[in-house]
Amino acid sequence: MTTIKKIQVAVLAAVLVGSMLVGCAGKRTDNSRATTAGNTAGDITVSRDTETEAPTNAPTEAPTQAPTEPPTEAPTEAPTQEYIGAWTLLSEEPLNPTQSGYPELDSLVNDLIARITTSDMNNYQKVWALYEYFIDNITYSRGMDAHTGEYSSSDKATTPKEVLWATDLLNSGQGCCYNYSSAFMYIMRALGYDAHLVSGNVPKYGGGVTPHCWLYVNLRGEKYTFDPDLDMNFYTRDLRNGVENPARDRYFCVPIDNLSYFYVAETYHTN
Repeated sequence: MTTIKKIQVAVLAAVLVGSMLVGCAGKRTDNSRATTAGNTAGDITVSRDTETEAPTNAPTEAPTQAPTEPPTEAPTEAPTQEYIGAWTLLSEEPLNPTQSGYPELDSLVNDLIARITTSDMNNYQKVWALYEYFIDNITYSRGMDAHTGEYSSSDKATTPKEVLWATDLLNSGQGCCYNYSSAFMYIMRALGYDAHLVSGNVPKYGGGVTPHCWLYVNLRGEKYTFDPDLDMNFYTRDLRNGVENPARDRYFCVPIDNLSYFYVAETYHTN
């Protein structure tokens, strides 16, 4: 091969190698861009997945929307009506003692008051001592109202049933809710309080309602519930169940409106 020929071959080879290098460099650049674009897209995809995938402990329901208005500020002034307890209500109430007008019942009521209360007791203490006497000493007798007048010497035909209910309990030492509440109502009247009898129904265990009788006393112009029958029943049940120091005053001098969910009044007795 001549020298000129060799030079021509060398030049041609150089040109070919240069073209290949340029082509490879272009391919690497494109691949690099593609890889970078792929990685960027991959990063975005991962980031999107991270944002949309709920955490394993996230709540299943959306949170409640916050209120659009700020909450009302708590009042800075004290309430105008303060709580008044049974001690104050019963001790300070002006008294006007009244009798039923039925000698047998009035004698039983007055004798019990004289036996249970003492002259050094205030009015609250007298009421509470008599209420506790009913809880501790009167035996519950379901359905005793079906035998109204059985323990009374009064004429059943002309004597109000409320008087007979009370007389039966005070003579026999037993009774149901009608007897308990009637007797305690006449006791409260003899002490000087404005007491009234109510009958209707209350919830019973296992569902539904059951007939019941209770009383209320007007104190400072408001009605307050007294229910010695229910307090006796809850107290003795708690004792059986091993409750320590069970309450005896769940229904003693309670504002009647506070128990509207429980008592459903049907009859306001006039005797």
